[in-house]
Amino acid sequence: MNARFLLILLLVVLALLGWTCVHYQYLHSRQFRLDQLTELPVYVYLNDPAQLDSLYNELLREIPQIDSLARETGLQAAEELLQAYPDLGIQPNTLREYRLPNILTLYFEPSDDAFRGRDKALALFEAKGLNSGEVDSQEPAWSLAGQELDFLNSRWSVSTLYIALLVFLLLVFARLYLYLAEARASLGMRATVLETIKAGERAGWQSALLIAAPLILSVGLYYLLVALGTIRPLASWTFFAVQLAAVAAAMLVAWLLHRMNAEQSPGAHAITVSNPSRPDA
Repeated sequence: MNARFLLILLLVVLALLGWTCVHYQYLHSRQFRLDQLTELPVYVYLNDPAQLDSLYNELLREIPQIDSLARETGLQAAEELLQAYPDLGIQPNTLREYRLPNILTLYFEPSDDAFRGRDKALALFEAKGLNSGEVDSQEPAWSLAGQELDFLNSRWSVSTLYIALLVFLLLVFARLYLYLAEARASLGMRATVLETIKAGERAGWQSALLIAAPLILSVGLYYLLVALGTIRPLASWTFFAVQLAAVAAAMLVAWLLHRMNAEQSPGAHAITVSNPSRPDA
């Protein structure tokens, strides 16, 4: 294992680690925006407590994307508001003179399914005959969150394709360089069958090491940091499968190009068979 190969191996390792780091930053930014959805609950205002209870149970049964439901009387909500903002100067006992509606608050889980769950909840409210005055859907905030996620996804789709292509080309040219360096070292020499077999084995384990070592380090370092609690477990196995596919495809393309070049130069690496001389009888 010469210094040239070790340098290329280090370069491939750094390329995959950098790719993993960029992907995690994307996932972290995306999850940050999804976590903000928990701060955008949907409110339902109803005067009938029985209707509120019925709607509460139906939402729990029909919409699994709901993270939690909170129901309270209008008086409870108003008193909590006054406690949170004492500068308003309103005495809590004065609220008992008013008839305030009951409030049902829907909190959605911080995931992509939250948008679908919210749409299902709004469709259910419409089917129940609730009007816009009885439902506060926070439509502008949810719409803005959806646009930000769509923009982030579209930007990442282009970025990840670009990164995958760069890593692929890097590995192809790096592997071809190793093939050419070995061919240049043996230029003009006639190899024996044993030397040819050893050269093939050496090329095989070099390619295997270029595939396995960077991937093992990329996956291992990620899950080590997850186990230590340094980062959140955001990346899935599909991302590492994409890395494996890119590296393996690069090795295959480099091998095919090398074989094509070898076939076009049939005399470049002639093989000789040495027979031991027989002593005279």
